[in-house]
Amino acid sequence: MDTAPTLKIAPNNAAFHTLAADIFMGALDRMQDRAAAKNGPIRVVLPTGSTPLGLYRELIAHHAHRRDLWDRFHYVALDDYAGLAPDDRRLFSNWLDRDILKPLSIPSSHRTIFNSAAPSPSAECARMDALLDESGIDIAVLGLGTNGHIGFNEPGSAFDAQTRLIHLSADSLAANAAYWGGIDHVPHTAYTLGLGHIMQARETILLVQGSHKADILHRMLHDPISTALPATALRRMRNVTIIADQAAISAAEPSPQT
Repeated sequence: MDTAPTLKIAPNNAAFHTLAADIFMGALDRMQDRAAAKNGPIRVVLPTGSTPLGLYRELIAHHAHRRDLWDRFHYVALDDYAGLAPDDRRLFSNWLDRDILKPLSIPSSHRTIFNSAAPSPSAECARMDALLDESGIDIAVLGLGTNGHIGFNEPGSAFDAQTRLIHLSADSLAANAAYWGGIDHVPHTAYTLGLGHIMQARETILLVQGSHKADILHRMLHDPISTALPATALRRMRNVTIIADQAAISAAEPSPQT
């Protein structure tokens, strides 16, 4: 069924980061009771990229004292490059370690990450799927690719796809090149959680920032739901909040909800 995500608009960068942090902390608070009742963790997927950096800085600066939440926090990798050594700085798990996990004192025992150098990619994917089949995702924080990808679920990804090894699209290679000094430094294969598990998240927060995302956000909200544009899967999901800045919403919604 086509369901309408909740759309929240921020007028500027500072407001975007503050709004994202407030919504994220509210989601953690809602999940705390469920986790406490099971004496278990709050399992959270986090993205890399430039868009969530302000959110992470806001959480560290203003919410690090919430040890009641962070002590239950369990990071689950959304995606990562394949074939890299564990200490390679390009690994998304190491990126997030630097930007949020270490500053918030999230121990390695509270992290489920991909083994990029796993000798058997199929076994590595099965390991991640087994965890998610058992526990699921409480909160998925996602970014929106310019080609409509979610994680590394590129156009054409089935909505019931499981964790798998994929070849990055030309769009994704180009987008990642900016972080590592050129396309020659971007691995061409990566692991990603499948849409089959992402779509079962109990709450989802999509972060969209910048005028270069306006067209794809508009398409995500209004195009027919299709595997050709993986992000349209969010319109079939429960409890989805889209946080966009004014630049990203300019062509997406003529009358934005605030």
